[in-house]
Amino acid sequence: MSGPDVSHGTPALNRSRAPALPRTLVPPCFFTDPSVLQEWRYESRRLAQQIYPHLWLGPRNVAKDEKFLLDNNVKLVLAVTTPQAWQIMKSGYADKSEYQGISVSNNIELVKSFPRAKQLIDHTKDNGGSTLLYCETGNEKSAAVAVAYVMESSGWDLIRSIQFVQARRFCIALDDNLKFQLRSYETLCQAQQAVLTPSKRPDLRRTLDDLYEDADEVGGEVDREGRAPFDDIEADSIEESGGDVIMA
Repeated sequence: MSGPDVSHGTPALNRSRAPALPRTLVPPCFFTDPSVLQEWRYESRRLAQQIYPHLWLGPRNVAKDEKFLLDNNVKLVLAVTTPQAWQIMKSGYADKSEYQGISVSNNIELVKSFPRAKQLIDHTKDNGGSTLLYCETGNEKSAAVAVAYVMESSGWDLIRSIQFVQARRFCIALDDNLKFQLRSYETLCQAQQAVLTPSKRPDLRRTLDDLYEDADEVGGEVDREGRAPFDDIEADSIEESGGDVIMA
């Protein structure tokens, strides 16, 4: 005979399920500058949008638009895709050196590719050209690279960087896992910024000479052997009692 049912209708816990990643909620865009906000229509998702003067973000079909590339001085067409897809794509670009790819199999590899992507984009900018950054839709992997680039270049936090890119290309879609990986990269960027940027706080370290000068200014004296002065205490006012010093 089976025992009584004591579950009270509560479903059993699925202990094999991995804990959910913390969600990163992005509030509505706070940018009000017309130069930042992009007029958006449903058809715009098939086009590329200008994130910076030297950086465009869009879907794969824009990479084939030679007129667009020529009109916007695009010298680097940077694909962000899987290794398998890039092997197929690059065969069609064998004679075009401006077409390059960042092949990633998962989000961790994507985050590791951010520094190389920034190096390629900045190198193209320094040589007077602009970059078209794209993936299949222009909304996921390439959008994450654009957010990381803005975050590292501007020094902004993750939320503001997402809002900025979304203000330019409204249809970007970063899932929670991707936002979590970007949050980790944000921490790395902040650490690098702290190392590269000199602290604006005053130097609180003070030398002994500084202390001596302060003492002179207030009319006191500091014994350079490290003993504190008690000029206002008469010798007769100090008594010894059992090894203790008592001020009378």
